[in-house]
Amino acid sequence: MATLEQVREALARKLSGPQSEGGGISLDVLEVMVSSVFPDLVLKVRVGVSGQIWEVSLDYQGYEASLVSGDLTEEALRYLGLLVRTHLFEWWHTKETERFSARMGRRLS
Repeated sequence: MATLEQVREALARKLSGPQSEGGGISLDVLEVMVSSVFPDLVLKVRVGVSGQIWEVSLDYQGYEASLVSGDLTEEALRYLGLLVRTHLFEWWHTKETERFSARMGRRLS
């Protein structure tokens, strides 16, 4: 079973840095929290886009959270990376119109 530090390092390696899709977007994994009792995964990610920097919190439960509760496979990390990028894309485009999305992030600059 992967430790919290191994999960954080693996997700940072998979997600952090300039993103090839979307152009001009960068991600940095700031914090990873994994509950040991109930599958729960919380990621705090710094998102840089269009000259703005945001901190966004993503909360996963159930199947998505369970992806990091056992051994970290490359397939699970690839899927979770795709999921996080997709949710950040959705957040970016709905943060000004949906309350739930607005609460997920805060602008740093």
